[in-house]
Amino acid sequence: MKSTSRPVWSQAFLIVALALVAWVSLSTRDAEAQTGKNAVYDSNNLCSPCQASPAFIDASVFIGKFQSPDFCSVVNYALVNVVQSTYSYGAVVDARGLNSNNVRMTCPSSQAGPWAGITNPPSSTILLPATTASAPIVIPSTWTLPSNTHLIGEGDNISSSTTISTTIQAGPSFSASTNTIEFGSSSVCPSGGCTGISVENLTLDGQGQSINGISNALSQDSSYVNHVRLYQILGTGLSVSGNASNSGPYSNITFDTGANFSAAGPCVNTNGLSGTRGIHNRA
Repeated sequence: MKSTSRPVWSQAFLIVALALVAWVSLSTRDAEAQTGKNAVYDSNNLCSPCQASPAFIDASVFIGKFQSPDFCSVVNYALVNVVQSTYSYGAVVDARGLNSNNVRMTCPSSQAGPWAGITNPPSSTILLPATTASAPIVIPSTWTLPSNTHLIGEGDNISSSTTISTTIQAGPSFSASTNTIEFGSSSVCPSGGCTGISVENLTLDGQGQSINGISNALSQDSSYVNHVRLYQILGTGLSVSGNASNSGPYSNITFDTGANFSAAGPCVNTNGLSGTRGIHNRA
């Protein structure tokens, strides 16, 4: 009896076809798994079943609330109308989509930061968008961060067409010797001081003005700065003083005055503290 062997090429084709089907199947399942709300679970049940978590808020869905939306107003709307009213224990506000939806990155002069009009600001982590050199986040006055507020950008490089980074730029209306960012204030911190304020992965651009960078005089434990570039700030770059004991660490901070080196003030000023967790890796 004569036997017939299957051609080698047909076997190879079958193997490739089966692999392709398996890949498509896995890709489809992955795509399906990524739809819907974020989920939370406890360590005992291990997500059986998972519970949806709406406390991760996409700020871009509120753009339509404004005839001429700007960055500060949209984030403020999310904090006032969603976080404060429903999730007083805090939430993550994802603002990373606001740089691609016809949203002006320049905040209006009437808007004193995303926390304007909030009597008791809730805890929040605000994820800032990547910016470009021509469209940084421009603020008209000091941003005063409430207790348990975290600003997280996309990187501390100078924004350009080739880097992914976030720049907050001081507008021309800043008064001399004022701070670009303050950790708390007497009106937003409790009597014992604020806690849990942080800024990381971004550039603060003073545009060559005689203003200060980051000032912490009121926020203590779990308050820190990490991977921040202080650029063209001719006042004090980082000030840690007063009631900011036990704050820090303040790490990976770059002081870059651009072409204004001779007019620059001190990089760091510490005063009146009983101790911090240190200043590390500054340049």
